[in-house]
Amino acid sequence: MHKKTEKEKPAPQNALTTEQFLSLYSNKKTKANYRLAIKHYLRITTGRAVSNKNLHSSCRYYLHELTEGNRNHYLDCKVFGKKLCENYSPTTANLYLRCACLWLEECGFPLNKRERQRLTAQLPPPKPNRCSIELKRKTFRTIYEVLPNDLRTLLLVLLASGMRIGETLQLKKTDIRWEEKRTEISIPAEITKTKTARTTYLTEEAAEALLDYLQMRKDNDERLFLITRESAQYHLRRAAIQLGLTQTINGRTQSIHWHMTRKWFISRFSLAANKDVAEHIAGHEGYLSVSYRRYTKKQILKEYIKAEKKLSILKDKE
Repeated sequence: MHKKTEKEKPAPQNALTTEQFLSLYSNKKTKANYRLAIKHYLRITTGRAVSNKNLHSSCRYYLHELTEGNRNHYLDCKVFGKKLCENYSPTTANLYLRCACLWLEECGFPLNKRERQRLTAQLPPPKPNRCSIELKRKTFRTIYEVLPNDLRTLLLVLLASGMRIGETLQLKKTDIRWEEKRTEISIPAEITKTKTARTTYLTEEAAEALLDYLQMRKDNDERLFLITRESAQYHLRRAAIQLGLTQTINGRTQSIHWHMTRKWFISRFSLAANKDVAEHIAGHEGYLSVSYRRYTKKQILKEYIKAEKKLSILKDKE
């Protein structure tokens, strides 16, 4: 009976439906973050269970309550922010609160500047919890040894190229240029986070491993890797547990994850070559336009070759 009452509540005239709001974002990860943030917001502020099935009706009911003056969205945001601090890392808490505030604004319930400042002040700085796992060559070599063969190749490619795992798993065989001085990967704009095409390279060990992997395959699939993101995360997490590379901080289990390969790439590259080039190759948004103007393709490749030894994990120690 209660659910029926919720569905009958009319939404405000200027309010977007949940799907209309989510359709404003084309990136799947961004859309998933907003959906999850809205679900957490409604669950925490109303005390009701919210699932994908009843998300639309729950949103309509909540927005109707705001319109009728039965709720105050600023006070709800304060409660939401406080709970986020208790249950989530600083980065996740800041992300979910920003998502919820933007959703409310799009639905006709904005927060003024002062209210936003007060909400932000109650959250810790949006910095990830520091991980004590030291990212050494030895660490990645140990992980490499316990991964399945296809995941081994993926690990070497990520460490050598600085690519995001989401980008790497969307590459096609035709994006590889084997005939260049160093194996070259042309990353299409549509699969990058910044929607800007860029070029990266592979070390000799990563190129050899990738070529062996492709030659072993008997399929005609155009994808470079036949690996799902879920499978990649599962095997890396399993390897971390097997090797004891996990820790618990404030009740949350921390482990190695694929994004660490980008951090390792940039830090190792910067030891032997230009850091701006490392950031550019990795596709960090702030460096892209500057790097394109400052460096030629030939100069970028020259810097990469200088850093290549630092990016290899299977060679003998330097």
